[in-house]
Amino acid sequence: MKRIHSAALDLNLLKVFDAVMQARSASRAAALLGISQSAVSHALARLREVTGDPLFIRTAGRMEPTARAQRLAAPMHDALVQAARALSPEGEESFDPMASDRVFTLGAGDYAATVLLAGLVAEMASARWGIRLAVLPVDRQTAPDMLDSGRIDLALGLLPQQRRWHESAVLFEEIQSCVFDGMRLGIEAPISLPQFCALPHLIPSLHADFPTFVDEELAARGLARRSILATAHFLSIPLMLKRAAAISSLPRRLCLACANASSLTVSPLPVPARRFDISLLWHRRDSASPAHRWLRDRIRAHNPPG
Repeated sequence: MKRIHSAALDLNLLKVFDAVMQARSASRAAALLGISQSAVSHALARLREVTGDPLFIRTAGRMEPTARAQRLAAPMHDALVQAARALSPEGEESFDPMASDRVFTLGAGDYAATVLLAGLVAEMASARWGIRLAVLPVDRQTAPDMLDSGRIDLALGLLPQQRRWHESAVLFEEIQSCVFDGMRLGIEAPISLPQFCALPHLIPSLHADFPTFVDEELAARGLARRSILATAHFLSIPLMLKRAAAISSLPRRLCLACANASSLTVSPLPVPARRFDISLLWHRRDSASPAHRWLRDRIRAHNPPG
């Protein structure tokens, strides 16, 4: 690190060296760089002092590079190219997942990890990209702090934007549906209100709370249901439904995913269902990052509205 910050390390010296290597003339190098010939001569003097080598030998009408200069030519030119690319506004327009070994750390609960990432993971498996995904559990309370600390790169789910330095994008609108083992219960979709109230319920709740909007809708009709379990582990519910004579209400896309995997029945709720937005949430510092932008675009592509 000290060598990087050394006063002897001056990118302008690299530019002069590269120009002289191309032009083999101090005057033509000066013309390429738009500086005076004396400035080129001064830079070469500093380079000779730093490297302890003459670097260029004056011959008839040309400046011939020494063996040391020839060895330095390629790495110094590459360094200039990398610096120009890094500093250019257009230099980071693309991200190549084949050439990257980056690990993206995402914040997602059971729902978001199952529904929002399934398509991307399938694409990664077939594309053989070098990138990897690490998923940590978050909710609307923990996600903002985890974004601010850099512990996660992106949060997914029911995550309203809370801080002015965060940005968000809605993927689609979600709605609650009813899911149950139709074969076990002998019930077909759509489930009726009496059937819905007669069966015990498994409640998905991030904080294991029993009352939900469904209970409010039932109470408005003078009805109630029997809730026997409240759990933050949404994915445990479909497995329990294969053994328990019960029903549950889960976000529709999760219901459909579980129905396909576990042969469950999905039905509209027999009471008005509330709609909510499923979003991406990230820190503004990452908005212009090509890698971050690529990741957001791929998640969007696998989770269209509708």
